Amino acid sequence: MPFKAILENLVEKTPGATGAILLDWEGEAVAAFSKVPDMDMPAIGAHKGIILNLARDAMLNLKQANGVKTIAISTERAGVALSTIKEGYYLVVTVEKNKPLGMVFFESKKAIKDIEREMG
Repeated sequence: MPFKAILENLVEKTPGATGAILLDWEGEAVAAFSKVPDMDMPAIGAHKGIILNLARDAMLNLKQANGVKTIAISTERAGVALSTIKEGYYLVVTVEKNKPLGMVFFESKKAIKDIEREMG
């Protein structure tokens, strides 16, 4: 299944999800899907990648460099769920305000299995 189809399926199955993007270790977009036409998923994904890298650096200082698996961010306007994938890739899912991020991570975990299978 192509990456974009996996992301579209993830967004459609996740209550309140508005978009999803798969990025490589440099923050470059591999594939994206958004329900919101003007949502700049590559910019959102790259910026959240900076947060992921800062968290990884913090964990490295604690001798737990591979410890970061997920990061949840809630704001007044929306939520964002980051999940790490093999080989430095990561997944970012955006959700509407006040939606449970636990469900996003549950659905993301299933999507990540499909993404890793597609990666080979």
